[in-house]
Amino acid sequence: MAIHLDMPLAGDKDTFAFKLTFMEDPDHGQGADPDDALSWGAFQLWVKGRNLCAHEEQGESVESAHWYLLPLLEWFVRNWAPLLHEERLPCDNAGDAGWDSLQETWLPPRYIRDEKRVVSWEEKWYDWRTRHAIHAASEGGIFPDVVIRRVRDTVELSWGYVRGAGIPDHVKFAATQPGYVRLKPKEVAEPLYAVLLGAAEHLGNRAPSSTRIKRLISATRELKLSNAQRQDSMMMWLAGLGENEETVCQGWNNLKRWIGDFSQEEQGRLLETTGSSPLVIEGSCHAGLMYGSVSPDINEQDVLRLAAAILKLDAQQDEIDPVVSMCRNEPIDDSNAAPWEQGYDLAEEVFEDHIQDSFFGMDCVDIEHMLGEWNVEVIEMPWSDESIRGVSIAGPQHRPGVAWNPRNPMNASLQGRRFTLAHELCHLLFDRDVGQRLAVASGPWAPRDIEKRANAFAAMLLMPWHLVRNAVAQLDEPLATETAVANVSRKLQTGFSATLHHLKNLQYITDFERERIEEERQSRLDAMEE
Repeated sequence: MAIHLDMPLAGDKDTFAFKLTFMEDPDHGQGADPDDALSWGAFQLWVKGRNLCAHEEQGESVESAHWYLLPLLEWFVRNWAPLLHEERLPCDNAGDAGWDSLQETWLPPRYIRDEKRVVSWEEKWYDWRTRHAIHAASEGGIFPDVVIRRVRDTVELSWGYVRGAGIPDHVKFAATQPGYVRLKPKEVAEPLYAVLLGAAEHLGNRAPSSTRIKRLISATRELKLSNAQRQDSMMMWLAGLGENEETVCQGWNNLKRWIGDFSQEEQGRLLETTGSSPLVIEGSCHAGLMYGSVSPDINEQDVLRLAAAILKLDAQQDEIDPVVSMCRNEPIDDSNAAPWEQGYDLAEEVFEDHIQDSFFGMDCVDIEHMLGEWNVEVIEMPWSDESIRGVSIAGPQHRPGVAWNPRNPMNASLQGRRFTLAHELCHLLFDRDVGQRLAVASGPWAPRDIEKRANAFAAMLLMPWHLVRNAVAQLDEPLATETAVANVSRKLQTGFSATLHHLKNLQYITDFERERIEEERQSRLDAMEE
């Protein structure tokens, strides 16, 4: 097949790279729009050394996806802002990455029987997929099953493979196992833009009178323009206070209106970003990070509480932040250990390096005292959304803070609050680069993998090996009983369930024993309520 333009690979295959090749239409324009026919070609999408377009056709290896490329180019340009800035998943936060969450939520739960709610679920799912899944641009072609979205200050590419309608049995993509990577936004935005602009201009040279291609060239060039309107559009999707373009825009306008009584300087601190470029907001914004991890129907009272907390901490710039010397960005992706294993390892590291000597000889870890020693302010912050357990807040040259929600059922007990504080400490230490902004609300809409890691971190930090060993050694009964586990949890001042699962993870009890204890405990509690 004749090649009329083999565009150079843009980017780095070991991080992110994109490549297009334009070829002559094998059908010579029959059955295709003339503009589409001009765009027949092939593309490759590389992440971390893996070509997501590689597949087999009838037993032969093929390195590229072949089809009409104009709809793909238009899709990238049309969805640029949400593609690189919208994090919150549709309907439910059901997976660690975008691809597997879409698979888990493509049908509404069976408990939803109201027809309007079913339709709403399906519409939200479809709209989000249209903005984020490359399949949405295939228009009959065989494209890799890749989802692109924002996750905090990274861009996530996730993939898997489910044979869709119209895909022949003899086609099999190499990347069949679900996976994901998270990259710096510019690592994705810049090579992607270079290919889009080069491809649009090439098509413009071939069809200078095409109105459709002229629109594509103009829209692509606008992506590089630096102006307040484009910045506002990217910020709007970063905050994500809504479920589609209309409601996201409305939510962003509401947010700006709600903080309108703050001074211009204070508003600037709330909405200021770091590392932004015309193509993508690369760094962090307190408002965007904070509200991107809460329910999309957050109310005005919650917005103002959060804003006030951020500004209160930001005003204390003369304070020394000991946490800065300890913190680092510790990414999670499919090449690393499971999130809970990472959480355990990080907690052991923190305990051995920074805590062990201070709490030698004590029966439990005094998390509040420790946070105070590290200059982390603990704030009680009631939320209208009871599902929010806590919030971690940090930023350049100001004091870090941890807010806990008294309305969350898990925080009703001292043990639950201690766990929340340790969980949020993990975010402060390992979910930001040194000195970078952080604002994450731990609840149903926060990224699941960093939540799993933070839970494991909290468990190991509050229940380190030697304290567990001491507590178990003092028992007068076998460990694999509800009473014994309750005694250990009282000794360590941790919740029963967290202690039980931690003992299983440390191999003090088996998974069978854990399940039996849980069932016996639940049966006893049910009998007490009757």
